[in-house]
Amino acid sequence: MHRSKRTAPRRIGALILSAVLLIAACGTSTPGTSQSAGGSSGPAPAGTKHVAIVNKNMTDAEIKAAIAAEGSVVVGNWTYTANDELVKQFEKYVKDTYGADVKLTYEGTQQPSTYLTKLAAAKTGGNPAPYDVVAVEENYWADAMDQGLVDNVFPSDLIPNTSLVLDIFKHDPTTIAFQSTAFPAVVFSKGRAGWMKSLKDLADPRLKNKLVLPPPGDITNGGLFLGLAAELGKDYKDAAQMKEVVDWVMANVRPNVLKYTPDSAEMQQLLRSGAVDAVSFWNSLARLEYFGGNTDAALLVPSKIYPVNGYLWVPKGAAHPVLAQVFINWRLAKDVQFPNAWPIDHGPWSELSEGFLGPDYVDQVPTWFAKDYFNYFPTLDQIKTSFQTVDWPAYNKAQKDWQDYYASKIGQ
Repeated sequence: MHRSKRTAPRRIGALILSAVLLIAACGTSTPGTSQSAGGSSGPAPAGTKHVAIVNKNMTDAEIKAAIAAEGSVVVGNWTYTANDELVKQFEKYVKDTYGADVKLTYEGTQQPSTYLTKLAAAKTGGNPAPYDVVAVEENYWADAMDQGLVDNVFPSDLIPNTSLVLDIFKHDPTTIAFQSTAFPAVVFSKGRAGWMKSLKDLADPRLKNKLVLPPPGDITNGGLFLGLAAELGKDYKDAAQMKEVVDWVMANVRPNVLKYTPDSAEMQQLLRSGAVDAVSFWNSLARLEYFGGNTDAALLVPSKIYPVNGYLWVPKGAAHPVLAQVFINWRLAKDVQFPNAWPIDHGPWSELSEGFLGPDYVDQVPTWFAKDYFNYFPTLDQIKTSFQTVDWPAYNKAQKDWQDYYASKIGQ
């Protein structure tokens, strides 16, 4: 998406006490010795690197030849403002590092469930996977695992940057996080709705026809309901209790909803114009608004924060497995996690950079953001202590039932 993301000038560092511990980062690196926690059958023979998925020990010359032969890589992700620049930077990296001209097709959607639908259809039809890397929220990885759509990728000597990421952000041997502090949230106008303090305030009559929500069915809505369930004392793992949350929303919040949309650009336009006073999207939307000049935008920080971070994984049947691993390694690099040298504005930067994956990333905060960074992001210590752990298999098991119930209630 990205999911347009995050916050306005409020000390999220102080308010959050957030997230999930991280360790990590090194600059963009060429293939080296893997230190992934996924386990290994032993070091590759001298002069070679072990390349996961294809399960070969390859020389540098063989790796370069494989990359040139593959020639392209398809990544399913979100709709970042800086998507075009991301593509340019990766293609330049591959050219500089491996001497190959490759094409990155970077698909974006704000409804990542469509990727799983296409992957499942390809598997059923006996066709190659339409994507080489999927880089979306953790819950979709859990769902894809249940469907047998995910390949083993770790350990791999093509992905040395895994050694920089805390183990809590790894599900070896299949996936690794590229975000640490993303969560669905509410962004509101301080001038028009500065009284908002909790998610339950979405029911306040002062928001009559002044609220935009994501439609039911996807994790943007699911994350909002995780927070609402916590405030209402309900168990998100129990579909019956989540239907009670839906009933509460229909009785108390539905009268305030102007429209349902997954389109963050439309949300921004409505919020900036004053047509609405609050929108529910990803926490980075508040950051994007602030850096875009809308200093009236603020982030409502829930009492409990359920991170829904992005994870990188390779589908079974990927057509370009070597370049898939190269992309994963590149995406974890310090200078990509913190794209300070990229020719992009601060707003797009704030979408791409989603907190510390580990201690080695901490020194990457740019000078232009150093004074205010912890107004918008938690510290590494806060990341260790406060974000809630989500039981994604349990969430996935219950969510379709209550999401469908919600959809039926609003006529979708």
